[in-house]
Amino acid sequence: MRVPLLPRLKAHGVATILEKLKSETPSPKDSIDQLKEYSALKTSASSGGTRADTVAIEIAAELRRIAQRAGFPTSNNQAARAQFDQDAALYLGQLKDLQTGEALRDDVWAFITTVLAPDIVAWRFTDKNRDRTARFAGGVRNSFQRLWVRGTILDRGECHEHRWELIKQLTEDAMVQIFERASIGGNPTLAIAIAEGWLSTAGKIGRGPMEGVMRSATKILRVKNQIIDLGYLTPEELKDLVLNTFETATHTFIKTVEPKNRT
Repeated sequence: MRVPLLPRLKAHGVATILEKLKSETPSPKDSIDQLKEYSALKTSASSGGTRADTVAIEIAAELRRIAQRAGFPTSNNQAARAQFDQDAALYLGQLKDLQTGEALRDDVWAFITTVLAPDIVAWRFTDKNRDRTARFAGGVRNSFQRLWVRGTILDRGECHEHRWELIKQLTEDAMVQIFERASIGGNPTLAIAIAEGWLSTAGKIGRGPMEGVMRSATKILRVKNQIIDLGYLTPEELKDLVLNTFETATHTFIKTVEPKNRT
């Protein structure tokens, strides 16, 4: 099978286009026109597969359809954004064209977000602060790359009765704690174990305290991972360690919060 070589956009290209977007609102221009307009900035691998600009165009088109079903461009509340994230993660995680090394490249995602779908990014992330650049540039905070990672890692498998439960149940804060920490997000086995630990703990204590519990648990696990490589534990050992850590974090959180509530 020939590998589809997706178009790429380097950091200079991202900066150039974002500078232009400061003076105009991103609009859903025809993708072919976008490719022509920014052809001088576009790169791709010179060999090893077939150039696949049309694949990138179709990915952006489907992401736009998913966004429209969630409320884009008129509705922009938390529920609409969460629905988009969930549905887009499921779509990207199952897409065969992204099951190659191309999807691991930051510049591929930079092209899709910055050239083909900047209007969706502007809708999903309305903040104008400096962090907004990261939503276009490739990396763990890229608008679509982050969703592909979630859909890929948190997939329990085709035969699982509740295949996508983790993606549907975890909060955005929990996702950020897992996937924006290189020591966790870069280790798929650890990442999914923590996600399972979050879901199990939330089922016991409710979602209310989970933000504080999750932050405490991930801090403990990151320290443990520096002492011993958690990747070498058996699945059962890792599961037990993660659940015990969440239990410790829960007790610590309760001891810290309850005295404050009584004052």
